[in-house]
Amino acid sequence: GLNGDDFLELGLRNGRVVYSYNLGSGTATIISKPLDLTLNIHVIHLGRYLQKGWLKVDDQKNRTVTSPGRLVGLNVFSQFYLGGYHEYTPELLPKGSRFKNSFQGCIFDVQVRTSMNQEFKSPGTPEGHPNSGRSVGQCKDSPCSLIKCRNGGKCIESGSTVYCDCLTGWKGAFCTETVSVCEPEHNPPHLCKQGGTCVPLPKGYTCHCPLGTTGTYCEQG
Repeated sequence: GLNGDDFLELGLRNGRVVYSYNLGSGTATIISKPLDLTLNIHVIHLGRYLQKGWLKVDDQKNRTVTSPGRLVGLNVFSQFYLGGYHEYTPELLPKGSRFKNSFQGCIFDVQVRTSMNQEFKSPGTPEGHPNSGRSVGQCKDSPCSLIKCRNGGKCIESGSTVYCDCLTGWKGAFCTETVSVCEPEHNPPHLCKQGGTCVPLPKGYTCHCPLGTTGTYCEQG
């Protein structure tokens, strides 16, 4: 917010997750549905590639937005702030931001990447360790004492990361989403061969076969 218009920010406002970015030709904003307050831990996936941005909160549907204008690069040279500021300093926040205070809560895990073909990594040097900080403490509770995995899922702690290990047929951050018969995670996997496309049906699935193949599972030339 100090040099020009470019910024990227994420925050909480009125019980919803707000994600905004400006590439220099106008602000794009995505606002989630209200958070499910029966969940003690929330999982947020967000990203930006060129003008397109996306945000997925817990088990809500993925939302996308396209920034206005023609500019496609995020040119930011200031620091990356996690958790906000010790004191509210509006002159340091992006222009137009309506956040009233710093983040209040507990962040269990953060992973970032700077291009689509990189792996996600924890920030810091060495990885997972902060370079510096102010008024940032460890969470008092074990994350698994707060998280509620659904449909028989089991909470697993792995360092600073926490996730639900779901039973067969379930997926998602809290094991609330069913696995389609056509998805790679489904057990047993579908039997479409030779580039056939699996299409789910109310009962089972069918295979759409590419040119030159036939059969129930596209197994015949």
